[in-house]
Amino acid sequence: MYTLILMSTRKNSVRQYTINRGHILLFACVLVLLCVAGIGGVNYGLFQKDQRISAEEQLQASTTKKIEEITQAKLTVESELAALNEEMADIHEMIEHIRQALGILGQGGGENSIAGDFKGAEGLNETQQENVSGIGNIAEDTHEQQQALTVSLLKQKVLSLYNYVSEHQKQLDEYPSILPIKLQQENGKIYTYWYSSGFGWRMHPLTKQREFHQGLDIKAQEGVPVIAAAAGTIVEVKQKGYLGKTIEIEHLRSQMKTLYAHLQDYAEDLKVGEQVTRGQLIGYVGNTGRSTGAHLHYGIYSEQKEQWVNPIKYILDQQPVISP
Repeated sequence: MYTLILMSTRKNSVRQYTINRGHILLFACVLVLLCVAGIGGVNYGLFQKDQRISAEEQLQASTTKKIEEITQAKLTVESELAALNEEMADIHEMIEHIRQALGILGQGGGENSIAGDFKGAEGLNETQQENVSGIGNIAEDTHEQQQALTVSLLKQKVLSLYNYVSEHQKQLDEYPSILPIKLQQENGKIYTYWYSSGFGWRMHPLTKQREFHQGLDIKAQEGVPVIAAAAGTIVEVKQKGYLGKTIEIEHLRSQMKTLYAHLQDYAEDLKVGEQVTRGQLIGYVGNTGRSTGAHLHYGIYSEQKEQWVNPIKYILDQQPVISP
């Protein structure tokens, strides 16, 4: 047991307290508990602070990630939009090509101009003529409905139409349709020509025998350029008996062949297997073979009909000239 004496100088009084060991032990325990509680409170505060900092860091990281995702999504959308614009540009380009091929742009005729140019010509059947005249309506429908279609479906439809028109255009390119001599000279003057002997029965000018003339004789001065009447493949370049120097061109898509005979000479480097285009120089008017003067013998053979046909019906760019 312990005695605690407290003295006051002001009041000249003395107080005495008796403290046993239990009180000291209790005081020590309370002091220890207070220390432990204080340390725990400090640690809890530090823990809460760390938690708050961690939450803020996580929030910042999440925000940064969201910003990156939004930025990436924006880039993706911009990329897809750019690709979409390219797709639409391709579609519009194909539509323009189709419209030009069909003559529905106001440049050189109405929507039926192609069908009109070839109406009544041999070699185009009724189905083909209906297809040509009907493509304009298909193109218009495609143009009107493009807002309601997805780009991929629209492009698929336009591409199908584009391929059809392109293939049909190639078929028309291989359809003999022009005078096979070049009339325009380099100095601007025009060569003169006329049809000296038509297709059909005639009296041969040399043998004086009646025979069937399987072509058209085009009278022109020697050296006048001879051009391909349609696109095709050169299948023959040679001296051919009474026909003299000849060139034969095959036009697979139109199932025809064209023959150019009595040539003075061939175009430079012309050879079998070469692809030629309509209007390309292939030779020069001459007087080779059995001939009474400079002229071009022009023949058209129809694979479909398995016979020679009248070339005059296939010369659509010039009016017939029967006499000089």
